[in-house]
Amino acid sequence: MKLSENAVAIKRRHNKVVYHDGDRIVKVFNSTKPAADVFNEALNLSRIQDTEILVPKILEVSQMGDGAWALSTEYIPGITLGELFDKADEAETARLLDIFIDLQVKIMNTEAPTLLNKQRNKLAGMIGRVKEIDPSTRYDLQMRTDRMRGKHNICHGDFSPSNVIVGEDGNLYVCDWTHVTRGLDAADAATTYCILKSSRPALADAYLDAYSKKTDTPKQVIDYWVPVVAAAELARGREREHDILLTFIEGVADYE
Repeated sequence: MKLSENAVAIKRRHNKVVYHDGDRIVKVFNSTKPAADVFNEALNLSRIQDTEILVPKILEVSQMGDGAWALSTEYIPGITLGELFDKADEAETARLLDIFIDLQVKIMNTEAPTLLNKQRNKLAGMIGRVKEIDPSTRYDLQMRTDRMRGKHNICHGDFSPSNVIVGEDGNLYVCDWTHVTRGLDAADAATTYCILKSSRPALADAYLDAYSKKTDTPKQVIDYWVPVVAAAELARGREREHDILLTFIEGVADYE
């Protein structure tokens, strides 16, 4: 795969750079990213494409000239919900939050492809890699994931306003399906809450209140899963969120 001379970097992370290159979006991963992880992301997206959820279509998975792997998807003209939240007043924020939660609920209520990874297995594995957490706490959190059995909702795993595109055609498209699983909807809501608490703290509690009311889910149920997903998020190595994620795990024994 080659980038054109007009490719523009629009996002940088510790393990990838995302480019807008004409009619496509190209994720270029660093050289240490295993090929299996890149192909798994493409496989996840292909499975979601077979549902009624609107997503950018896969175009190509291949290596760059330096051997690093890259994944390209179609470019969806539009604006992200995150950008709309950035310039919204109080009334518009409430309206956008309603749209955001309605879309999340629609995703969760969509029948999950049977071959998606199981949420409990993915979270337990990620928690096991976070050695800075006390081993007894890690064990308690991993044991909680076993209570996710029998749940088969589509769980995006990274559902945030920046991953929702309001297309110029008026439709909502959801991108970045790297961490999608089938599992427990309340745990996925807890993930979104953690993401918002670190990236948009003023929105996080409003999200929790609105999601609880809209889905008739007690906030205590979502709170129960917050330490679990926070511990798993630490495995991603995102330095900016590190400290706040640790605060979610403190006093985890009080939940038991």
